[in-house]
Amino acid sequence: MRFNTKAVPPPLMRKEQSGNLILLAGIAGFLCILVVTFFHQQPPLFDEAYFVKNFDLFEKHGLSREFLVQMDNQAPGPLYELVHFAFKPLTNLTTPGIRLVNVFLLGLTILILAKIISITRQDRFRDSLYFGVALMAVPMVWQVTGLALTEMPAMFFSALSMLILLMAIRKEPSAILSIFLALLAGLCLGLSILGRSPFLVLIPAAGVFLLDAPRSFARWRTLGIYGLCALTVCVPVFIIWDGLVPPQQAFVGKGFSAWHGILAFAYGALLTAIIAPRWFFFNRNVIWYILAGYALFLLINIYLVRYEYSPLDKVMAKFLPADFMKFYPLLISPLLAALAVYFIICCLRQAWFNRQNTVFLFFLVAGMLMFASNFKVTHLFSTRYVAQAAPFFVLLFPSYDRPGWGRLIRFIAGMIIGFLSLETYFDFA
Repeated sequence: MRFNTKAVPPPLMRKEQSGNLILLAGIAGFLCILVVTFFHQQPPLFDEAYFVKNFDLFEKHGLSREFLVQMDNQAPGPLYELVHFAFKPLTNLTTPGIRLVNVFLLGLTILILAKIISITRQDRFRDSLYFGVALMAVPMVWQVTGLALTEMPAMFFSALSMLILLMAIRKEPSAILSIFLALLAGLCLGLSILGRSPFLVLIPAAGVFLLDAPRSFARWRTLGIYGLCALTVCVPVFIIWDGLVPPQQAFVGKGFSAWHGILAFAYGALLTAIIAPRWFFFNRNVIWYILAGYALFLLINIYLVRYEYSPLDKVMAKFLPADFMKFYPLLISPLLAALAVYFIICCLRQAWFNRQNTVFLFFLVAGMLMFASNFKVTHLFSTRYVAQAAPFFVLLFPSYDRPGWGRLIRFIAGMIIGFLSLETYFDFA
C-alpha cells in the first residue's frame, strides 16, 4: 500500500515562514475558542438541554435497554453520555465544563490528524501540524466545539480509528500486532458510530485498501476485523432501537431529501474554498459551464420544485431593494445546487488523478459518503452535519494549496466566520 498521499497535480507546500504563521494562527484560534467557551457561562442551550436531561436518564438506568429506548430528543447514540460520564468528576455536568470537553477533544483531534498526515506524507510531525490546524479554519467546527454537542466526540473517535487502522495495515507482516491494532481501530469506530451513525460509512470506505492487495489474506483480515469489531459495538444498540436512531427520533431518517444532500455538498465546496482552493479546476470554459448549470437549475426551481433558501436574508435586506429580496430565496437555491455539482465533479476528477493512491481514495470516499448521508436526514439540515466530514478533507488538502499570505488570510477569515457563527447561538439565546 502506498502511504504517500501527496497528490499528483499541485506542488507541495515548502517549509517557509508562512508555515509557522499558519501554525501560530491555528494555535491562536484554538486558544480563542478555549477562552470564549470558558466565559460562556449560560446554562445549557438548544440541543444541550436535551442531552443533559438524557444524562440523568443514563445515570438512573446505565447503558441498558431502558435507557436506550427512553432517550428523547437525541438522535445520536449514547457515546455522548459515555464521554460526559467519564468527565463528570471534572465538569459536574455543568457549563462551561461540559463545553470545554469538546474543546479538549478538538485539540486531540487536530493532533491525531497531524499524526495521520505525518504517516501518510512521511513528514515531520511539526510540518504535518501546519496542515492539521486547518481544522480550525472550518467555520462549522466552531459550532460543534463551543457547544456541548454530539459531533465532536464522534469526530475524535473516527479520527483515532483511522490512525490506528493505518498502523494496523502497516504492521500486517506481524499478524498478532496487526490484529490487535485492527481490533482497537474497530472499537474506536464503533464508538464513533454510537456518537453519530453516519460514521458507518467508514466501513465500506475502508474497502478501497483492497485495491492495493486484493488477494492478500492479511489485508482482508485487517479490514474484516476492523469492520466486524465496529459493528459488534454498535449493532446491538441498533437492534434495540430497531433502526439507526432511538424510537422517539425515528422520523429523522424517514424518506429522502435531495435538498439536504445538495446543501451538504455545497457547504463542502465552501469549506474547500477556505482551506484548499486549488482543489478546484478552473478556466474560462468552466465558468460558462457553471453559469449554464445555474441557469438550468434556476429554471427548474422557478417552474417546478420552488426550493427556497435565504441565508443572511436580514443582512442582505439592508442593502438590496425589497423587490429583489422577494426573489432572493429562489435565486440562492440554484446557485448552491450548481456549486454542489461543480464540487462533486472536482472530487471525481481528483479521485481519477490519484486512482493509484488508496490512502487518498479512502479519505475522499469517506468524506463524500459523509456528505451524501445528508440525503437521508429529512427533518432539518444543519451545517453541524458538514463539520463531521471536515477531518477527512483536512487530510486530503495538504498538497492543494500554496504557502503565502493568501493561505493565512483565508485561515483567519474562516476562523472569524466560525467565531461569529458560534456567538450567534449565545447572542440570540
